[in-house]
Amino acid sequence: MFGITNAQQITLDTSLVSNEANTIDEFWYWSGGFPVLGTGFTPNSTVTVYDTDPNGKRWRDFTGTVDSQGKFSVKISAKMRYSVKGAHTIKATDGQGKTASAILNVVPEANAVLEASVSSSVLTMSQLETQGFKLKIKGLEPYVQVKVHLFSPNESGSELRPNDQKIADANGEFEMNINMFTQSYPWGESLPDTPGLWRINVSDFNANGHKGYVNFRVLPNSPSPTNYCTVQQQSNFFAPTPITSFEVVGVNSNTSSASSSLYYEDFTNKIFDLTAGQTYTVKLKGKNGSSFAADTYTLFIDWNQNGILDEENELVQEGYLFNSTGEDEKFTEFQFTVPENVLNGNTRLRILKVVSATTYSMFWPKGACGYYYSTGQVEDYTLNISGGVTDPGCDFICPADINVNSLSGANTAIVNYDLNFNCTPPTNTSCVIDYPGNNFENLMVTSNFSTVANDFVIPAGKTLKIDKIIPHFIRFSYGATLAFYKDNNGKPGELIVNYATPTIESQTVIGNTSNGAVYEIVIKLPELLELTEGKYWVAINAQGPLVSWETKSALSNGTTAFTGSGQTWTPKEGFDGVFKVSYVCEPAMPEVVLVQGLESGADFPVGNTIVIHNLVYEGVVIDTCVFNVNVTAILTTAEVVKNQVRFYPNPVKDFLKVSYDKEIQSLDIYDMSGKRVYSKELNRKEADINLSSLPSGNYIVNAKILGEVKTFKIIKK
Repeated sequence: MFGITNAQQITLDTSLVSNEANTIDEFWYWSGGFPVLGTGFTPNSTVTVYDTDPNGKRWRDFTGTVDSQGKFSVKISAKMRYSVKGAHTIKATDGQGKTASAILNVVPEANAVLEASVSSSVLTMSQLETQGFKLKIKGLEPYVQVKVHLFSPNESGSELRPNDQKIADANGEFEMNINMFTQSYPWGESLPDTPGLWRINVSDFNANGHKGYVNFRVLPNSPSPTNYCTVQQQSNFFAPTPITSFEVVGVNSNTSSASSSLYYEDFTNKIFDLTAGQTYTVKLKGKNGSSFAADTYTLFIDWNQNGILDEENELVQEGYLFNSTGEDEKFTEFQFTVPENVLNGNTRLRILKVVSATTYSMFWPKGACGYYYSTGQVEDYTLNISGGVTDPGCDFICPADINVNSLSGANTAIVNYDLNFNCTPPTNTSCVIDYPGNNFENLMVTSNFSTVANDFVIPAGKTLKIDKIIPHFIRFSYGATLAFYKDNNGKPGELIVNYATPTIESQTVIGNTSNGAVYEIVIKLPELLELTEGKYWVAINAQGPLVSWETKSALSNGTTAFTGSGQTWTPKEGFDGVFKVSYVCEPAMPEVVLVQGLESGADFPVGNTIVIHNLVYEGVVIDTCVFNVNVTAILTTAEVVKNQVRFYPNPVKDFLKVSYDKEIQSLDIYDMSGKRVYSKELNRKEADINLSSLPSGNYIVNAKILGEVKTFKIIKK
């Protein structure tokens, strides 16, 4: 399939990676890509080929040269490992403006059919150490061998329990408990203590190659904007390749040495003043770590100032450079937008530059913390945000871990808990409906015998308490009368209230015209005027010679200004008043939102449940509460006897006898520091364990039975 524009056309040659024309799975699109073939283009010209995804996002420009016969071949690839699925538009344009396009269908990997899930998708570092979580896989073939690989936020990976034969059950399902001390290769006895977004890849050890993945997030134990996580280069084989220039165009910039030997550089004393809701252009330069592959630049921005840099909306992954010395003229340029609902004040920005492995498959890191094995560099800066959300100064009071017992023989227990927060007492502030001017375009006399009325609209569903009217007057005013009217088919109607002597709080010069100085006049109402949704009119008669109201010709609400006496009104076509309607802003209150676990009063299952709530203010997560609810099953007498692991003697000197009514798969023993000191596969109901080599002390024994771990404590004499 191809697209034709006049005589030129392009063909998407996906034949090497797909049996279906114009179709490619997301892995092959990222890892190697495919050639785009063109004919009918301008001979010997430069051609640019690019992809626009189904969301309208354009990716990298790939360039090539058209030969003397008007043909070209340009290889393109996806930006990231996981693409937006669906119809992508591939377009080619040469130097003479000839274009052609075709549709590429990007699909998931055909063998990515396994359903992987975790019992806790979010947990703290300490919870990973003490409780961990359960991995569950569905969609396997019965009794097939299973492989599980874990990837930390920096994409360093390790196979979990590589020496254990992990087998699916008769239903094609598999479960596995994972915690900080789950053995892996090459990490060893414990996982890296790195907060961030982790990924578990699962696969069957079979010819069909079925696979799947699931993510989970590890939170720092005590995140704080005064104590951000560190990021380090792990290998000494590669020297850092520095970021040499960072600029937010029109705001500020910083340059640093291309010969720096530091992997991390702290430039938090460099402050960039940004405004919420605004879009900015970034320029970055740096020394490449490879002669053939790109260095990528990722911005991590702690918009909610909670001490975590890599939450879902805090990554900007757009910049990349090929083959730069860091001192040449090459740079990467892209835009980012400051969200409207960000906290005001100082905000941490981290830039992470890493080298990719190949020309086509770029590496974009997800983690702002931990260890990176490739060359690159990290820089921290400070953004000073204004125009966003002011932190209400709340203290989120998180309950301690809750331990309860179920009723005898029950599998659940009702658990109640309280979540409270204390905030700085709110103060009422003023908001405005603004009808701005057009550079002092015109005026209407609004003094002596001329009263001018202009309309304003209160949005649907709103009730406002109006406290001030703020018009722009030409010439100084000694006072004013102020009246409010209902709307009567596009003109002032029934009188609501008339204020004969409202207070003029201030008159500030904001400009000059040929008729005199322009003042912003703040007229304070003697009381709060409460109005519901709809159109209203405010009429002003000012005191002073030839005091005029600034106007513009463009109508704000589709209605012109009126002059009149209060009884009769005459429209003034082409004139509309410049003013603001000030009203009292009702302060927003934070909201507690359940992220994971169950609400208070719910039936919690036996076992441990990690409960997470966010405190949300004006759409910003300002704090997070994490605690455990552990429900212990109270069994009937028969069940107690049946479900106990029997072990003796305790204290033990040499041999520990262990038995259970069902087969014990394996036994792991840990000292009180969490280090595993003994491990043995049993696969029988009874065993004698030789512990004579262990030093005296207390130990934790984990007995794995039917995929579950039963724990007990022993004392070694």
